[in-house]
Amino acid sequence: MFNREAKLKNIKTLEELNRLWAVFLDAYYHQKPHEGISEYYESLGAAVPESGITPLQEWNRDSRPLTYLDVSVVSEAFLHHETRKVDKGACISVRGRKYETKPALIGYKVEISYDPAAPETITVSYPGYEPFTAQPVRIGEFCDKNPTLPAAMQEQTPTTSRFLDALEKKHSESTRQMADAISFASYRKEVDDHV
Repeated sequence: MFNREAKLKNIKTLEELNRLWAVFLDAYYHQKPHEGISEYYESLGAAVPESGITPLQEWNRDSRPLTYLDVSVVSEAFLHHETRKVDKGACISVRGRKYETKPALIGYKVEISYDPAAPETITVSYPGYEPFTAQPVRIGEFCDKNPTLPAAMQEQTPTTSRFLDALEKKHSESTRQMADAISFASYRKEVDDHV
């Protein structure tokens, strides 16, 4: 009923909508007899006045003090709970992300709980273990999926030809040996001539 009437007001701001909602609750809804309340009392066999019971009358009739729940209990009620199997790396996968658990849980199915609005905080529970927060897996700088190859294994543009360098070295040694042999031969000839 409120939605239909609110559309007729052509509301422009959230503040105006909230103000009209409060007026609707106080002036109309809380003052009108509620069928659900009457049905409840009739199901218990209690007499209900002909005019019915309004939400405001029901609220004021209850003299019990309000019980405030612990915030952690209330927040637990709104968490999503699922089951996951811990893989060989002691990790679980949640929404496409890996989270680290405990190595002792490898192969076991654990219960996880998380707030769908903040899925990066995962609580892991397993019988016999204190519930703990699983941390997202972080790949360190030395665990790159594509490690760089050592310089000796990388493709390099050669600056010289090792083959030709080796031939050149061998050729120069040969040339030197021949030069030494020639000079020794001429020395021996000179020695023979003088004898």
